[in-house]
Amino acid sequence: MRIFIGLDGGGTGCRAQAELEDGRRTPVATGGAANVFSNPDGALQEVSTVLARVYADAQAMCAQGEKLRAHIVLGLAGASESGAAHRLKHALPYPHLSVSGDIDISLKGAFAHDDGIVLAVGTGSVLACQRAGRMHRLGGYGFMLGDEGSGAWIGREALRHALQAHDGVGPDGPLVGDIWHQFGALSNLIGFAGTARPSDYAALAPRVLDHDRAHCPVAGAILDRGCGYLMRAIRHLQAGAPHIPVAPTGGLGPILLDRIVAQGGANLHRVAPKGTALDGAIWQARHGAAHKETSS
Repeated sequence: MRIFIGLDGGGTGCRAQAELEDGRRTPVATGGAANVFSNPDGALQEVSTVLARVYADAQAMCAQGEKLRAHIVLGLAGASESGAAHRLKHALPYPHLSVSGDIDISLKGAFAHDDGIVLAVGTGSVLACQRAGRMHRLGGYGFMLGDEGSGAWIGREALRHALQAHDGVGPDGPLVGDIWHQFGALSNLIGFAGTARPSDYAALAPRVLDHDRAHCPVAGAILDRGCGYLMRAIRHLQAGAPHIPVAPTGGLGPILLDRIVAQGGANLHRVAPKGTALDGAIWQARHGAAHKETSS
């Protein structure tokens, strides 16, 4: 029996699920961070463990002794930039496995075959447009060089503003006071920055959102800058098709798209995603298997 396994992996964690030919699905299995760009060895270990668990769950749902042929799609943060596909295919014991970026499966989950733009914002940020079967990706270059508007970027900006206020060259405000209340001393803040991962910075983003709701000007300025970048990116992807739908995903995508619409992007055609990135990976696995059978 064929089964179709999708995996969605990023800097915060990974999720995987199998779908049987009759449409039944296994429970969603979860694992730790799986960013193949920033931590390839750790990502491989997490992916291997989660896939084995999902495969075992699928086997348990089938007749005893029935042999399974798994078609697998891994959608992984950092896969497009790191060239990880070749390494993963050779390291994992599954002959029918393909690797794509996390934004690829987000697009398929949100729109399947249809045209649309995905605004994916969580720990990182990336956008992509699917039009007439072709994909155009924008951003998603990682915390050091990009990810504008993301949770990690927002958290880092909060610390940067706190330092500027400390030096007397930037505005003070409730957010700044909150940051210094948490860290207490300059040495603690600098020490945090020396070891912090993107997910550690992203943990500060909810605090920025809370202070923005309380009308802190520093928090508002941070979010305005992030949303300004995301709006420019959306407009670029909309070129020639201003009414193409935009679907937000990730923990921050819907929140920031709401802000963009409220600040003048009201003519955006916002839609809810049809499904999750995990649904998109399973969709790709099933349709990839069907395409191979048709072409063989």
